[in-house]
Amino acid sequence: MKPSTTPDPASPAQPAMPSPTSLPPARKSPVAIGSAEAFRRACRYEWRHLTGLRSTWILLGVVAALSLLTGLSLLDQDTSRPISSAAVADIVMWTPLATQVPALCFFLLVLGTGPVSTDLVGGAARTTWLAVNGRGMAYGAKCTVGFLVGATVAATSALVGILSCATTLTVQDAGQPDWAGVLIPVLRFTLWTGCWSLFCLALVSLIRSRIVPVLILCMWPLIAERLAGGALGYLPGLEGIGNWLPFAAGRAMLTDPSALPVDDQAFARTLVGSDLSPATATAVFCLYTALLTAAGWWKYRKQDAT
Repeated sequence: MKPSTTPDPASPAQPAMPSPTSLPPARKSPVAIGSAEAFRRACRYEWRHLTGLRSTWILLGVVAALSLLTGLSLLDQDTSRPISSAAVADIVMWTPLATQVPALCFFLLVLGTGPVSTDLVGGAARTTWLAVNGRGMAYGAKCTVGFLVGATVAATSALVGILSCATTLTVQDAGQPDWAGVLIPVLRFTLWTGCWSLFCLALVSLIRSRIVPVLILCMWPLIAERLAGGALGYLPGLEGIGNWLPFAAGRAMLTDPSALPVDDQAFARTLVGSDLSPATATAVFCLYTALLTAAGWWKYRKQDAT
């Protein structure tokens, strides 16, 4: 006899079995990421923060406009003789050399000091440290993004300035310089500006202020370093120490007076204030940058969030 399939009213109800499609999704276990991926994410975080500021784009717009106008300084150029590559490189980088640091750096002060001061002075440090997995990772990302932004802005500004100079010389029907000879000074300029961004970051970290580092970075290359070099030179055994100070080496890194026309060499040597060769000066300036950046990293890791 076939058993009945009708449920017995007296028996307790049996719970319905859920279908496979109605089961809740299984929870995924947290996936650990490597240090390289964590650093990449930290850099992306810093990049988005920097590009999200309106002031960044305003400053870059000003830099672009000034770079386009670089060639105007050649309007009074003597067209009877071709301009040298070294002279064009100085025009592209300095405009003018008498500022003691390239004019571009005054604009990059804002971009260079902003990432650290926003965290430590503006009160966003804890958010940053949590977002990028630690203080050391945050500082490393700030340095990497800052260096690349500074170097990229310098390279782009130099390229636009070169095009502006070439256009002006063409309009004047003047001889063009050896543009290949401009390349090496521009590469050193790009490296110098990247290092400048690291100077800005490190000083803000060490001093935990934005205004004071800006004042130091404006006044030290212009006045204070000259005075310090002159005073230290009177001490026994420190004769010539002015050649090895940070921004004296930085100026020698950018400008080789011996490559300029003879009439301009004496004036250029006075403004540079260092007898170091460009290669030696580059090594010295990069060493100062590395030491200051390391000190800033140590201090940043010790800072408390406000």
